[in-house]
Amino acid sequence: MSELVGWEVTTWGTISDLRYGKALRDYRGAGGDVPVFGTNGPVGLTDSPQCSGPGVIIGRKGAYRGVHYSELPFWVIDTAFYLAPKSRIDMRWAYYSLQLADINGLDSGSAIPSTTRESFGAIAVLVPPLPEQQAIAEVLGALDDKIAANTALATAADRLIRAEYEKFETTDMRIGHIADSPRVGVAPSSVDADELYVGLEHVGRRNMWLTDGGTASDISSGKSAFAAGDVLFGKLRPYFHKVVLAPRAGICSTDILVVRPRDAGMTSVLLAALTSDAVIEQVVAASEGTRMPRTSWKDLSSATVRWPRPEEAAGIASRLDSVCRAVTAAVEENRTLAATRDALLPQLMSGKLRVRDAEAAASAVL
Repeated sequence: MSELVGWEVTTWGTISDLRYGKALRDYRGAGGDVPVFGTNGPVGLTDSPQCSGPGVIIGRKGAYRGVHYSELPFWVIDTAFYLAPKSRIDMRWAYYSLQLADINGLDSGSAIPSTTRESFGAIAVLVPPLPEQQAIAEVLGALDDKIAANTALATAADRLIRAEYEKFETTDMRIGHIADSPRVGVAPSSVDADELYVGLEHVGRRNMWLTDGGTASDISSGKSAFAAGDVLFGKLRPYFHKVVLAPRAGICSTDILVVRPRDAGMTSVLLAALTSDAVIEQVVAASEGTRMPRTSWKDLSSATVRWPRPEEAAGIASRLDSVCRAVTAAVEENRTLAATRDALLPQLMSGKLRVRDAEAAASAVL
């Protein structure tokens, strides 16, 4: 630590204030280009900003209170705070530094877990000189910027695949005639701790790609196995379009249906079909329960889907496959980028790793 010339041990309350967000109407699904943040991140858009960017948003209410960053001007609703520095600091460095703070461990003692300005202000922080802050933020930001670019590619691919799927001439087929749902049970005792595990929280809403997934280190109950290229379909509340492509083999919650095309060359077409509004509507209509609708393979296999005619199938699958391969590669790259960022973060913030060495590590994966 003797090399850390100019680094200061202080508290967040010494270098910044927390300012309250403001209530806002009609931001969900609204137009505008100003992001609106709540305690868990972006929640909508509006026309006019409350704060200039860049800025850091800190969750105020709820069991999970995240820390979020906005490069652009933004609005914060009344479930969150935004950071107001008392002297000049790099806001993206502040965002990364706060990733190491236990925001969710701060509890006001009220019925709803909450962050108070007093408890936040007491959190210790090691502050490097401004040029060092900027350099740290640049290294970590480069990794996150690449992750964001890959995520944007996946979002654009969603729209492209759905548009292509709606174009071709089709015949109606029942899903049970073109796909199966293999039920390969996995006992906790046979699970590798590093194996990919997918729960319903990792199956994105209206997102075809598995962009997140945990490891199976804490598995204590029976699960189902899936293979690379299987389609994972969430049983609970299917109206959220919880349907994703599995980029590699792993295990999943039994609240997820593993769907596998009988023709392995038609995986991308099956993915597009299962995420279509028409299929989701049929499954929702057949689902059991009103407060928590739940589907089954029986319901899904009975749904009717648009399927390409045999003479067109190969060409359609080829076009969609090329998009799926590009996105799968980008999603897998994001795992490497995120792992590198997470490894560098505490080392950079503590000064144990200097920027020049972190740049070399980041360059290896960028």
